[in-house]
Amino acid sequence: MKQQHFAISAGAILLGALLYSAMNYTELAALLTPVIVHELGHIVTLRLYGLRIRRFSADLRGLCMEYSGLCTPLAHAVSALAGPAAGLAYAFAASYFGRRTGNGVLTLSAGISLLLSLFNLLPVLPLDGGRVFVLAADELFGGRKGDRLTRTVGLVLSTVLLMAGTWLMWKGKGAALALAAIWLLAAQPDNAALVKRRELL
Repeated sequence: MKQQHFAISAGAILLGALLYSAMNYTELAALLTPVIVHELGHIVTLRLYGLRIRRFSADLRGLCMEYSGLCTPLAHAVSALAGPAAGLAYAFAASYFGRRTGNGVLTLSAGISLLLSLFNLLPVLPLDGGRVFVLAADELFGGRKGDRLTRTVGLVLSTVLLMAGTWLMWKGKGAALALAAIWLLAAQPDNAALVKRRELL
């Protein structure tokens, strides 16, 4: 049976509908542009390493891509970091031009890109930083110990974020961090060894 090159889950459709109903076109543009830049960072780097993108999927984890090809663990790590790096570059560029031109959409988009990029760098699966952490832990400690360390770090950091998010929510600062932490906890794999090493967010 021929593999689908793009798949979208019911959860992703529901999330998209919620975003569409809660945001206007300007806010959607400010959100989607950093997401596209992030994914382009992954795509360009994967292609430079000669890796082949086999499939895109959208689910509650976000937009994911699966890839194949032969390269070193360092290349996999660089490919994972390329998304957040592109997002940070876009954040600084959008912030600069937003201030120079007084464009509020660019300024908003810069802030969103900065937050998404920094969040994605956390060493927690399934984030890009978590992918890099898995690779580093495998190289330093071996598969089983590395997977155990990856899972422990993921659970600890997610719990700390949830505590911080709950405190911020109690202080009236919004529920964004608490919701992100809940999402991270729910997305933790039962066994880090089962996580596809060739999948990027």
